[in-house]
Amino acid sequence: MLKQIFSVFIAMSCSFSFIACQPSQSAASSSYQVNANDYDAFWIWGEIKSAPYLNKAKEIYILQGEVRIDKVTNQSVLIPQGVSVLKIPHQKVWLVFRNHHLNWQTHELNKILNRVRQWENSGNHIQGIQIDFDAKTKNLNQYALFLQQLRQQLPKQYQLSITSLMDWTNIHDQNTLRLFRENIDEMVIQTYQGSRTIPHYQAYLKKVTALKLPYKIGLVQHGEWNRQLKFDTDPNFKGYVVFLLRK
Repeated sequence: MLKQIFSVFIAMSCSFSFIACQPSQSAASSSYQVNANDYDAFWIWGEIKSAPYLNKAKEIYILQGEVRIDKVTNQSVLIPQGVSVLKIPHQKVWLVFRNHHLNWQTHELNKILNRVRQWENSGNHIQGIQIDFDAKTKNLNQYALFLQQLRQQLPKQYQLSITSLMDWTNIHDQNTLRLFRENIDEMVIQTYQGSRTIPHYQAYLKKVTALKLPYKIGLVQHGEWNRQLKFDTDPNFKGYVVFLLRK
C-alpha cells in the first residue's frame, strides 16, 4: 500500500532540501554520487514513481504552497502547490511553504495551520512546517525578526524549520544568530543549485560549526559528496537532506 501512496511524488526545481539520515558506510571512495538508497528522509516536491528508498522513508518534507504578492491585487496570497493530502502515518511529516516576502498578514499562517489540520485529520504525524526563503546574507536580520514573529504565532506543538543558502555560513552578526537560535528548530543548508552540486561547497561547510545552530546538510540526488567530511562530532549536526530528481 505504501508503494501506491508514494506513486504521487517529486521534483523539477531546486529550492530546497531533504532531511536527516546517514549515508551507507560501505563506500570506499571519499567522493561519490549521492545515492538515494543510502538515505531514509526526503523532500517531496511533485510526482515521482515509487522507489525502495521512499518505502523505507522515516521523515519527509512535502511542498504545500507558496506565499507571494499577487501582481493584480498587490496583496499577499498563499498559492496551494504540491501533492494533495495523503495518509502516511508511519513517517514524520513536515509541510513546506516557499516564501517570497516578509510582510505576512494574519491569513497566511491561518491557511497554513488549516492545511496542517487537514493532514492531521488524515492520521498523519506533523512534525512542523518548513519555510523556504532565499534571503540575501546582508538581509538576514530582517528574516530573523520575521521568524521570531512567526514562532510566536505558531502553536508550540509544531517545530519550525528553514532552508539555508551556503553563503549564510558567513553570518557574523550576533543578534541575528541569537534570533535564529531562539526561534528555529533546524536549518537545512543547500549544497546544490538545480541538479548540480555547487563548487567549493566544502569551504562553506567548514564554517557552519561556528554558527552554533541546529543544521542539516542538503544534498542533491546524483550530485557530488565527499564522504571524508565528518560532522558527527558537532552536537548541532542533525543529518543530511536529499533533493530528489525526476528521472
